[in-house]
Amino acid sequence: MKVKRRIQKILFYLSSFIPLYLLLFIQNIQIRDNSGRFLAPKEFFSQFFQTSTSVSFFWLGLLMLSLLSLFGVFLFFLVYTKTEGRIGEIKDTEFVREDTLGYIVTYIVPLVTMDIQSNRSLVINFILFIIIGTFYVRNDQLFMNPLYNVFGYNVFSAENQIYITKISKSKLMIIAKRNLQVKKVNLVGDIYILTEHQQGRENPDDLYG
Repeated sequence: MKVKRRIQKILFYLSSFIPLYLLLFIQNIQIRDNSGRFLAPKEFFSQFFQTSTSVSFFWLGLLMLSLLSLFGVFLFFLVYTKTEGRIGEIKDTEFVREDTLGYIVTYIVPLVTMDIQSNRSLVINFILFIIIGTFYVRNDQLFMNPLYNVFGYNVFSAENQIYITKISKSKLMIIAKRNLQVKKVNLVGDIYILTEHQQGRENPDDLYG
């Protein structure tokens, strides 16, 4: 079970870097030759294989990481968000929005600067990637994922728990104060995916009444 959870954490970590993979692809892909003409299909695909060892290693690594990260996306959006979970209440406390922008600036942006022509640059950035991943997995930082914000999720910390939810902060405070029930799905540790539980209300906005 521990091994399974560890693998899930690693997949979530890899998925948090999808913006990086996209930026690296755009930054390093070549679609025109030196004269400004679009590359022929054969020339376009040759840049991935018939080139220096460091460049080939970069593209192979980027492909593998991108494919593995899709499993993390699948786990969150198609497994955990669809899980039944349990119905319960949340404490009336201060909900603090977690700063995922800081995660992007601190960890993702510096890796964009790597020089794929340099073996040393690739090794250094790979080691940095492993160090960040170790911190991310061991400290259960799974809520730090820019994709959640892209797809409309908010990340709030409340006392000893972290909530990943599409519920706004104002509505979350009302739900807590009125002791209304929500559906909680445990992602890992004290991190939960939170959704509204209708409790017979046809319109979710009825709680404002």
